[in-house]
Amino acid sequence: MDFSYPKVTITDIANKANVSITTVSRVLNGNPAVSKKTRKKVEKIIEEMGYIPNALARGLVNNSSNTIGLIVSDITNSFFADVIQGIESVLSSYGISVFLCNTGYSREKEDSYILQMLSKRVDGLIIFSTYANHEDTIRKAKEIVPIVTVQSSFDGVDCINTTDEKGAYDAVSYMIKCGHKHIAFLTYGYDNTTILDRKKGYIRALEDNGIPVDEKLIISSEFKPNCGYHMTQELLDKAPYVTAIFAYNDQIALGVYLCLQKRGLRIPEDISVVGYDDTELATLVNPSLTTVGQPRKEMGTSAAELLVKRIRERKSFIPQTVLLPTTLIERESVRKL
Repeated sequence: MDFSYPKVTITDIANKANVSITTVSRVLNGNPAVSKKTRKKVEKIIEEMGYIPNALARGLVNNSSNTIGLIVSDITNSFFADVIQGIESVLSSYGISVFLCNTGYSREKEDSYILQMLSKRVDGLIIFSTYANHEDTIRKAKEIVPIVTVQSSFDGVDCINTTDEKGAYDAVSYMIKCGHKHIAFLTYGYDNTTILDRKKGYIRALEDNGIPVDEKLIISSEFKPNCGYHMTQELLDKAPYVTAIFAYNDQIALGVYLCLQKRGLRIPEDISVVGYDDTELATLVNPSLTTVGQPRKEMGTSAAELLVKRIRERKSFIPQTVLLPTTLIERESVRKL
């Protein structure tokens, strides 16, 4: 686009397209009240004439910044890449930009980023919160802008989640069916909905199969580099009788692989491993990782669509919880005893 062109106005576009200024405005704002044929015609002329919408001016008129804040807990985890792609694909179609913040599982950073986003006058927030006791901050923020949380539930807030308890239950039940009784669970030491639900699924699968819960086999850690590796070291020192490991996510499972390899233990001949998320890592490691799959991109698109709906409606609503399905994906990392 040639920025040396004379300034093109919305009136110029309307005259060229032989439509009203209102119609052009609706096209620019993504209003569905315009027919597909007219929308394409107007968009083509906008492109040809090099029209650049004045986002700041439009925001002042609409009391909108056309931005949202996206707060995630670990940008290094490839799980978030697909989720963010889903979010961005929806928001970009509405002309909404994203401020991305990475907390690294820090409560202080999460609080700080929420305040920063509000100070930037974002139109809404999508939050992957690490802390179940963060309700006060979330409650105050939702009085100012619409909020959708993902993988964490708060009273009065829209939430996109997956069937995490069932996903964990299916993973552990599968290992039990393969003959394993000494099954460890390696997880993060936080109290958000997802972590608690996966732990519930792990415990329920053991109890439903008459296997007592062995606290030595439950290892938790704060988020830090190589925490999966270090948790596996701790597990092997405490409970060398372990035959299978259920990892909270594929990233932790990678640390399990590295530690077992260093200890001279083979997967699955010596110890079986199951992960969670079905990220790219699961097919790259050897042997390929049995894991629980989540519809990551759909989680992102669902969160974005719901947030846009709340921003546009600007009225009271009954909070919605969307539960997306999980699927156990069997590969090569579990051995039948």
